[in-house]
Amino acid sequence: MARATERDIRDRLESYQTDTEDTASEVTVTWGDPDPEERPGGVRWDPPTEETPGRLIYDIWSSQRDALEATQGDADIVAFLAGYGSGKTILGSRWLLKQALEYDGSRFLIMGIDFQKARDTTFRALFEQLPGERTATVTSSYNGPETSPVVEDYNRQNHRLTLTNDTVIKLGSADRWNRYAGDSYGAVYCDEVGHYGDDLHDLLEMLGSRLRGVAGPKTQLWTLTGNGTHNPAYEILERGEDATGEDLGLRVETVRASTLENPYLDESEKDRFKRQFANTAREEEALHGGFAASGGQLLQLEYLSFIDVEDTPFGTDRPLRFYAGVDLGHTTDTRRAESADTDYTAVAVAGYDPRDGTAYLADVGRERGLSLRETVEYLGRALGDVPTPTVTVEAVGGATKTNEGVRGGSRGTVTPEKPTTAKAARITDMGILFDTDRVRVMNTDPDEDLGYDRRWGQFVKEWSQFSEDDSHDTDDLLDAVYYCLHGIDFQQPTGANGGLQIETGDMYDRRG
Repeated sequence: MARATERDIRDRLESYQTDTEDTASEVTVTWGDPDPEERPGGVRWDPPTEETPGRLIYDIWSSQRDALEATQGDADIVAFLAGYGSGKTILGSRWLLKQALEYDGSRFLIMGIDFQKARDTTFRALFEQLPGERTATVTSSYNGPETSPVVEDYNRQNHRLTLTNDTVIKLGSADRWNRYAGDSYGAVYCDEVGHYGDDLHDLLEMLGSRLRGVAGPKTQLWTLTGNGTHNPAYEILERGEDATGEDLGLRVETVRASTLENPYLDESEKDRFKRQFANTAREEEALHGGFAASGGQLLQLEYLSFIDVEDTPFGTDRPLRFYAGVDLGHTTDTRRAESADTDYTAVAVAGYDPRDGTAYLADVGRERGLSLRETVEYLGRALGDVPTPTVTVEAVGGATKTNEGVRGGSRGTVTPEKPTTAKAARITDMGILFDTDRVRVMNTDPDEDLGYDRRWGQFVKEWSQFSEDDSHDTDDLLDAVYYCLHGIDFQQPTGANGGLQIETGDMYDRRG
């Protein structure tokens, strides 16, 4: 037999390496039954061998399975409408990875609300579902997704994940949806669709025209928690209407899931969710995968708990942390503001006691028709006696100058805040804090007939009239209180574990 040359040996080695790489890139994805004790993360990875391809098994529970089965039908959109902590983002990430691994050389799209939120929630959940260790860790010197045996490259500059079968997953955001109008996709996964805002109709039209040209099931999976009934997600999923109110012309299938049925939440987590949301205006949305009823009052007077100042930590040696919130209402025409009963600048102040995890709403006030200079002066008077407050100011026109003015007259910190959720959702979320006695209203001289100080009269009026159909007159004080409480990291009493955040504590489904 002739002696092998160096070229022969190199060719054989390259052939062997190619065969090995081809075997390693073959992966099958299957759905398994839930087993939280055996697999707390719900994932099992069997590496490939010479005889078998790699096998990736994702555990899913009943409602998730219903949604996955729906994606195999003829629906254009499958919506998994579920409560907080019900595995929405995990489900969507696993479904998309299964499609990407089964369709070689294709292209898929995953979308979050915006890049900042998606990076810490949606994209992180996607990376966590990759087989391998530390796949969700991304630092300046460590590219976690690339450590996965099914990933060839993660280009963070171009927001592109390339798998070993040459399929690309594009990481996108709904706030820049038109960036993806020139590409083609085999399927699309959209996370937290209820918070996409008014662009959702345009986004949907664009996505429908992009599901072509590459291999894939050509469908969309949406995951979301309900966000009231005055938003495009409700119009599309519940009414089947486009932006003009006409028939949508798409096949939409909605699967609902309850937080309390998720086997991967332990009983203490489920109990906490029930304490937060059961028997509140947000129960249907937050727990059971529904939309809140349209119209009607969203806050109940029974939520408000008034407490005499003598029964609060004020005036004692217990250290309080002080917070303030400002809802701006600039105008250059005081007469117009007075005639329209609008353009109020409202402020709220609260003291937070970390020892018992309770905030005490101490005071609210509002002034109408203030110029920018007058606004700064008014806030200076309102906050002048508050010791080193953390001040959250509504981020609207004029906020920068207002922040500078407030910062100059206050010994505390000042932060602008622009909410990303609908007003009805964030105000009713705030109501939960009152309903669960995490926030109590402080009386100094209660009226015998009212049961509370007369200075709370306007606040109580706004509270009782607040509704989703905008039939209430004003909500300036409610907004100011929201900004005030938004700055507080509500913790359990000192010595206990856990915590409660405003805006549900898990608005973007960080626990899956």
